[in-house]
Amino acid sequence: MNKDGATGDTTLEKQGEQVLREASQESRYRSDLDVVWKYAILVLSCVFVLYHIITSRYGMPPMFKHRAIHLGAILCLTWLYYPATKQSPQKRPSCLDFVLLAASAAVSVYTVFNVDAFALRGGVALTRDYLFGAVAIFLVLEACRRVAGRGLLVLAVVFLLYAWLGRYVPGALSHRGYSIQRIIYQMYLTTEGIYGLPIGIASTYLVLFIVFSSMLEKSGLGTLFNDVAMAWGGRHVGGPAKVAVIGSALVGMISGSAATNVATSGAFTIPLMKKVGYKAYFAGAVEAAASTGGQIMPPIMGTGAFIMAEFLGIPYIKIAAAAVIPAVLYFAAVYFQVDIRARRTGLRGLPEDQIPKVGKTLLNYGHMFIPIVVLIWLLMEQFTPLYAAFYSLLATWALSLIRKDTRLGPSKLLPMAVSAARSCISLSVAMASAGFIVAVLSMTGIGIILADNIVALSHGYLFLTLILCMVVSIILGMGLPTSACYIIAASIAIPILREMKVPALQAHMFVFYYSCLSTVTPPVALASYVAAGLSGSSTNEVGWAAFRLALAGFIVPFFFIYSPAMLLEADSNLIIAWAFVSAFIGTALLAVAIEGYLYLQLPVLLRMVFFIAALTLIEPGLTTDCVGFALSAAGLGFVFHLRRSAMKSQ
Repeated sequence: MNKDGATGDTTLEKQGEQVLREASQESRYRSDLDVVWKYAILVLSCVFVLYHIITSRYGMPPMFKHRAIHLGAILCLTWLYYPATKQSPQKRPSCLDFVLLAASAAVSVYTVFNVDAFALRGGVALTRDYLFGAVAIFLVLEACRRVAGRGLLVLAVVFLLYAWLGRYVPGALSHRGYSIQRIIYQMYLTTEGIYGLPIGIASTYLVLFIVFSSMLEKSGLGTLFNDVAMAWGGRHVGGPAKVAVIGSALVGMISGSAATNVATSGAFTIPLMKKVGYKAYFAGAVEAAASTGGQIMPPIMGTGAFIMAEFLGIPYIKIAAAAVIPAVLYFAAVYFQVDIRARRTGLRGLPEDQIPKVGKTLLNYGHMFIPIVVLIWLLMEQFTPLYAAFYSLLATWALSLIRKDTRLGPSKLLPMAVSAARSCISLSVAMASAGFIVAVLSMTGIGIILADNIVALSHGYLFLTLILCMVVSIILGMGLPTSACYIIAASIAIPILREMKVPALQAHMFVFYYSCLSTVTPPVALASYVAAGLSGSSTNEVGWAAFRLALAGFIVPFFFIYSPAMLLEADSNLIIAWAFVSAFIGTALLAVAIEGYLYLQLPVLLRMVFFIAALTLIEPGLTTDCVGFALSAAGLGFVFHLRRSAMKSQ
């Protein structure tokens, strides 16, 4: 936001931060620490960020040691930032925090220096290994309680208890059960628990891309995106709402937290939407739905693409490319609904004097888009994500020096390091906690059991299986960070879809999309909670309105399961292009059906015609497209007939 009219009142930004703190557990950190502790966090954050940047280019320690160092630093930052309870000191760590900080450092140091000795013993654990393992498990669970909230904590504890007490569980879910020593061994001394794949991804790719996003934000790229969105959509019908959609699509390229996006951009766009005449609940819903789409917008996709690439063992750029068409369709559907709602209610755009001068913004900040181009080019050239991230970081810093407005000197780099390290806390704690669930699924075989039972429940019908997997992904996503939700849902749902012969990429994208959309799915919809707080409306109204706006996002994954052309998996570019065009028209018709307006209020039967036409067009295929175009032509003809009749009667 800049001085040319895109600048919001700082009180609105503070309101956004306050609402986010109330809605999101991970945002309830100590924000007003005493000076000495601010400096302690600054030093630890800078060391943390520098360690990951340097090791990404010049080589990491052995895998287990690197993960232990990363998690140890994250836990230490957790105790400095997050109080145990509301009654705990808010300006400094408590005595308990100091004990936990010392324990975290001790576990990290012991793990790093004990790995080699453990390997030389042939994997034989000593009493002290079990002791440190029990402490490590407790520390991660306590960090999860403070940072990620009760949802993920309860899930992790339930799975750990299931591993221990499995013999007492009735029915098909019963297993022989494991001793406490065996559980500690699996969770602490193997690469399937705390130090498993989830924390491995967080400690390599995700940290660097969080730093990359923070650097771009500090350099002013967010200002560029906001001003471009204002100039592009602000002057049109329902301008502020379109600014929210376009801005979230652009910001989603470098960020992926739906709730945070709502808090930052929503503090600016929601009051503007209300000012031009949108109802409070709909203004909040637009921002919630649009910000949720940021998680599925390439290239960063809320860090989900990196996790998926690791699971699938394919280049990250292929996943980012596959997500393009579904992401465009999602934002197009929201944009169309916003436009139709504005036309139906007669809402105008913003006055010309409130539209920023894009030329000046491009001159000041346009060069900061180059690092994103550098990142994509390096990935397309088959360089590793670590290599691409490192040189994209260098390019960002070097390009920032060109102009004073973007220059990343110590005054910006130091707060950037603190912000990036703090962002890594919630992600890494969630990843470590997800490690418990992944390990228990592996130990007990419950994932295979669930897969067999769900396939049996669906009687072998793929469509019913997809609905059940969608429900599993959404339920698991209620209150969980998206990355953790995706890892857990993938561990359960992917074996089910693979048993139904769904290709791996389509199966993972299906689960990932619903993990993201859980943030706007009532009754627990974190993005909607934040938007409701900013708009002054009820969470229920905002939640259901956001759900309607995101409806295309709930439908599209079913179609790319049946037709891989939506994910750029086809024999020719012509097939892909036709799939995109027909689906794009389908999303427009879907918006018409949902809003029930096209030049005039539509009767229910005509809305149903447009809805069926939309579904048949979104699903690629010659037959469905012919049906869709025939229905849409008939529907449009009837609309023009009704409009002509209405005009004659006036």
